[in-house]
Amino acid sequence: MIFIFSCSNNKTKSNDQEFDSQKIDTLRYGYNGFNNGLQLDLLSDGHFINENYLFSCFGGGERKKVFGTYKMDSLKLTLNPERIEFIEYPEEMESKPKTTKINYGIDSLKIKTEFQVIKWENNEYLFSEFFDSGWSLEKENDYIRFADYINSGLEPETSGMYLVRKTKDSITSEFDLKQIPEKWQSYFLKEPVSAKIKYIKKVVDPNDEENISWLIEMDKGKNDRMNNRLTLETKDGEFFIEVDSVLTNRSFGMTYMYDFTPKKFPIGTELRTKWK
Repeated sequence: MIFIFSCSNNKTKSNDQEFDSQKIDTLRYGYNGFNNGLQLDLLSDGHFINENYLFSCFGGGERKKVFGTYKMDSLKLTLNPERIEFIEYPEEMESKPKTTKINYGIDSLKIKTEFQVIKWENNEYLFSEFFDSGWSLEKENDYIRFADYINSGLEPETSGMYLVRKTKDSITSEFDLKQIPEKWQSYFLKEPVSAKIKYIKKVVDPNDEENISWLIEMDKGKNDRMNNRLTLETKDGEFFIEVDSVLTNRSFGMTYMYDFTPKKFPIGTELRTKWK
């Protein structure tokens, strides 16, 4: 399970960090979240290092390194794990980290080992069909996560919780959906979803009157390919909503914007998954 911590001191790099090859002929793929991330190094001698880290803002954390060999061609990557180095960092800064070195095989420390190689111009992605929990509490796999970022217009500028090796070149072409296995293609929108605000309800916390949120109902639902993984925003980008429940012809989301008012974003305001 991935725990996500919130604090002002972010110990990791931004989500859209570019991953360049090291001088030692190593292909590096990875992602960085908030105080957690994954880095996969494919060395030119046929070995790999898979390093996963997770830190708390209070000082504790862990770092898991898996070592082994790999085979890769233009379509597929297979990892063959051999051993693990697991480092636990205590919350007390003065205490020393605990390092455990073991042979690969413990279920709780296993990693993804089968990946499809996906290319988008000079960007290269490694996708696994394995379902797990990441930044969302809902279980998903790399194809579904990638679809979410494509649908919302975030990728290729910003990447999610999947392995990617990026270049500094700008992407100018549309993503070739034919690379994605047919069973996952339905998660990708052929066209952006557009919806309008249909109803707004103010929600006040009974234990804290200053804690105010807004329930937003939109006029599109499952029949219009709306789903609870989408994020929609206004054309100027000043307001967005994450869809959290969907009916046949309606969908809903909550906003906690401190300056939200029905006057500023009235009924009839249009939102889209992406505008460009």
